Amino acid sequence: MGPGDPAVFKTVGCSNHSGRFDSCLFRMYETLPQVEALLQHPSIGKWFVHVSRPVAADVLRTTIEEFRTRIRVEEKGFDLDEIVSACEKALATISCQRLQRVINATGVIIHTNLGRAPISRENWERVGPLNYSYTNLEFDVAKGKRGKRSSFTSLLLTKMSGAEDALVVNNNAAAIFLILSAFAKRKEVIVSRSELVQIGGGFRIPDILKASGAKLVEVGTTNITTLSDYLDAINEKTAMVLRVHRSNFALRGFTEEVGVRDLKNHLPSDLLLVVDQGSGVVDRRIPSETTVARHIASGADLVSFSADKALGSVQAGCIVGKGELVAKLGKHPLFRTMRIGKTVSSLLEATLVDLLNGVDQPVGTLLFRGVAELRKTGRSILERIKSERLSLIEDTMTLGGGSTPDESLPSLSIRLESSNPRKDAQTLRLRPVPIITTIHKGAVHINLGTVMRHETEELVSALGDLVEAP
Repeated sequence: MGPGDPAVFKTVGCSNHSGRFDSCLFRMYETLPQVEALLQHPSIGKWFVHVSRPVAADVLRTTIEEFRTRIRVEEKGFDLDEIVSACEKALATISCQRLQRVINATGVIIHTNLGRAPISRENWERVGPLNYSYTNLEFDVAKGKRGKRSSFTSLLLTKMSGAEDALVVNNNAAAIFLILSAFAKRKEVIVSRSELVQIGGGFRIPDILKASGAKLVEVGTTNITTLSDYLDAINEKTAMVLRVHRSNFALRGFTEEVGVRDLKNHLPSDLLLVVDQGSGVVDRRIPSETTVARHIASGADLVSFSADKALGSVQAGCIVGKGELVAKLGKHPLFRTMRIGKTVSSLLEATLVDLLNGVDQPVGTLLFRGVAELRKTGRSILERIKSERLSLIEDTMTLGGGSTPDESLPSLSIRLESSNPRKDAQTLRLRPVPIITTIHKGAVHINLGTVMRHETEELVSALGDLVEAP
């Protein structure tokens, strides 16, 4: 009989009599299985596809060490089933770190923690062959020689924005950093104090200016920045005026700011006017946001924005504007460290083609879906589950992702009455397809505004299991 034999794993106790006690503990330590033996266990092997065998081995080592500590503290042994169960729990916990599909029932459409914009399934399937095959990423098929990377994406962006040229990097922070590095290094950049924002993850506009080598010049006050504030700050060291989207907050009340067109009409012709539009709004159906095209038409020299927010595509940073400026950015040494590959390029192309053809992406579908459809869906769910704990209530949802920060849209939520809402929210969150909810006034809210049509069946199953559980 060896240490890995299940028959050895019997819960035993030790009486504390010096040498006898030490000998008893030693025997219990010996019963702990070897990592290699545990890796052969069928209940452990099934986790390899989720976390890999080497990572599983590390988890097992840590878990066995925890049992070694428990033997010393609790003075008892543990059987194999208990050890395997603990290992499985630890493996399940670490596997949650892996990317997985979740159902967004928070009411925030562009949810940064949940991957921002969901990508069109049709587009994903359409570009699949491009990503498991070779492509003409930097090859001109017509001319038979090397071509420009993402040239067609740039063409589509110019059509959408009205700009002369366009460039794509890996995100909007990179876009701003590239612009500042190329045109404002060791020079001054004027920014209104009302736009010195910090967004998620601790990203601050003053920090990125400093890192790029540019010097920040703050003008105006928190709530009011006038044209004269900008003009008075200009000197021979000034490189540009930077307008920044406020992202997650808005100013209301006694406020004043200068529009892009007014700035362009009064700034010296050699001074760049750059707009960090941020949200990627190109749809005029969102009146509270200034579209990318509007900024270009108003005279902005360069406009940058995210592709994975309101645009509804993959993570990328888009730069549109004057041809000579975009060309200079494309030749800057930093651009090579920020450029996108075929996966991002193919998905962004597909999104832009759809948008130019008037086809809404999932973000648009969720945003403009009517309350009547949500009510029909909600009633259908309640009729199928039939529980007094569930009710359909009026609620709101937001676009999120640093867009329309102080505006909400009508929505509906399923309210789950609960004596322990945190536990119920956790139960939904730990399902095979996690459902991410919110808690309001002692109840769990499942906001239907951000639940996609094809996710309804999973929602019915989850809520049914929850309310029927003892």
